[in-house]
Amino acid sequence: MASIQLAKKQVDKAQSVVSEQLKELYANVSKYSKHVEKAFKLDLSYVTESRSFEDKSEVLAQSVLLHFLREGDFETARTFSREAGLELPRETQRQFEEMYRTVSAIRGPQHDLEAALEWATVRRSELEAKSIMLEFTLHRLRFLQLVERGQTTEALGYAREWFPRFSRQARMEQDSGPADSSSSMAEEEAEVCQASVLGSQLEEIKHLMGIFIYARRLDESPYAGLFGAQRWEDGARAFASAFCTLLGLSAVSPLGVTIDAGARALPVVCKVSELLRDKRTEWSQQNELPTEVPLPDSMRFHSVFACPVSKEQASPDNPPMMMPCGHVICKASLEKLAHGIRPGASATGRFKCPYCPGMSGFADAKRVYF
Repeated sequence: MASIQLAKKQVDKAQSVVSEQLKELYANVSKYSKHVEKAFKLDLSYVTESRSFEDKSEVLAQSVLLHFLREGDFETARTFSREAGLELPRETQRQFEEMYRTVSAIRGPQHDLEAALEWATVRRSELEAKSIMLEFTLHRLRFLQLVERGQTTEALGYAREWFPRFSRQARMEQDSGPADSSSSMAEEEAEVCQASVLGSQLEEIKHLMGIFIYARRLDESPYAGLFGAQRWEDGARAFASAFCTLLGLSAVSPLGVTIDAGARALPVVCKVSELLRDKRTEWSQQNELPTEVPLPDSMRFHSVFACPVSKEQASPDNPPMMMPCGHVICKASLEKLAHGIRPGASATGRFKCPYCPGMSGFADAKRVYF
């Protein structure tokens, strides 16, 4: 009898603990729904009235079509092009089919690199002219693949066959010295960038040659991080990026970048639009967001110039202009400074630079391209 009473007390105690835990769980669940409603309470009607895409429907359709081709969904691409009234050249489809087959081979279970290596070798000069070192990336993958399979003899022979070319190229670049003084700034920057890439390749080759010491215990070696599954995805993306670059297309899908950037901007834009509506004001600037949207560096594709006088961002209608003294301001600010000499006169007067004693005129300024 005593044992039964003791067991009953233990069951009652456990039941009480479970009940308290359930109460806490139910309370959190009820609060969770309120938090979700509060966090995702976005009225998209504030931002759907924008007319930015009224004359961009064809550009948007082209972006969608190219995205289908990049992803290898060729049947959907053909259907979409037919329904949207877009032309899909056979040669363009053939090129993307070639890219998709090669990328699929890299990602496949066998991680076949033959087609990718053949493509990169044939187009070596074009790739190097754009400082795209795809060939080295693929040879590095093939070398690691042989080491991972335990084919150390084959890996050493492969390294002797292919790596010397990249090391010689790097040493030749280092021995060539600085660029000629007659070279343009853009050419010098390109040469410095290429020299940096080649130098990193030489250091990578030196690092890879030590891998044979740990060939029988790769998992416990300092080289273990080189054999992750992610390397094949990175190699496939590098090939797709280089392929699209040679076709004159962006390295990443414009549609993917647009959707990603839009998703990041949507909460901010909705909040600002709601505040402007409550204050019964409107944002008067065209083709410009009412607030800055923080985007990662990977989504910054060009330099942005803000006029130091007006604090406005440059645009095609208000481009940056460099005065003879070297300082740069926007065209609208330049016109105001020139008009300020003689109110109502044409923009031909001379004025003092806002940042130095130099004198300038509207006609003396040159447009700057970033």
